[in-house]
Amino acid sequence: MIKTTSIAAAAAALVFTGLSFGAATPAFAKDVTVRYADLDLTTAEGQKQLDRRLDTAARDVCGYDDVTTGSRLRSPEAVECYDKARAQFSAHVAAAVERANARARVATN
Repeated sequence: MIKTTSIAAAAAALVFTGLSFGAATPAFAKDVTVRYADLDLTTAEGQKQLDRRLDTAARDVCGYDDVTTGSRLRSPEAVECYDKARAQFSAHVAAAVERANARARVATN
């Protein structure tokens, strides 16, 4: 089974293949898939790598690092989108880590 995370809008919902995120405003209407089947979420390094991948995807989807001509400031919409995405997927990441830990416990018994 391929494990993926999709980001689109600043809302998150757990789906059977991974995590799904979305950006509600048309300016940020694009989807990004983050795969994590290759990561061992029972380790701190695997969890950090997933967090880095999700952070990069949230920045991309929300336009967080886009430069506006004449300003070094991020747009308020991009900041709000990014903050919501980060806040909402943290619970889903925790659930994915717990499932990985539960599978590891079952495998060792």
